[in-house]
Amino acid sequence: MKRLMFTLFAFQILFIGPVIAESVYGLGSEEISLEQNALVIDSLHTQEPPGFEPEVMVATYYGGRFHGRRTASGEIYNKHALTCAHRSLPFDTQLVVTNPDNGKSVEVRVNDRGPFVRGRDIDLSYAAAKEIGIILQGVAPVEVMVIHPENISANSSTKENYLEI
Repeated sequence: MKRLMFTLFAFQILFIGPVIAESVYGLGSEEISLEQNALVIDSLHTQEPPGFEPEVMVATYYGGRFHGRRTASGEIYNKHALTCAHRSLPFDTQLVVTNPDNGKSVEVRVNDRGPFVRGRDIDLSYAAAKEIGIILQGVAPVEVMVIHPENISANSSTKENYLEI
């Protein structure tokens, strides 16, 4: 029985192995590699830069008790600065936040983590919330658009142009 198994295994190595090796060798050829690179480069150039479509989020704002405390980024929270907290966006990410009820918008910078209340997506500083008019509501749906370097180089740096895209 052992001899039979050994013979079958040797047969596979001698006759089937070269067929598999030849087909695998063809996959790494330079022509296919160049075609795949061309497809990747072409798809990168035809995609629109990210950040053109605003995302609807539920916003709230920091209470006064956090003023002067350290944020997750290490800087001190200033309720008069135009900053915000988001759970996953990198620190120093620039956002344009718009209140769809009145059309007012503000440009803020992510410098903290949060909010940690279920159903809320972004915490604005007091100044940012006041600028777009959500102080009385406390919690409101807003449109948030990330400002990417691609958008800045393609357009002027005014908030109005970010929102008109």
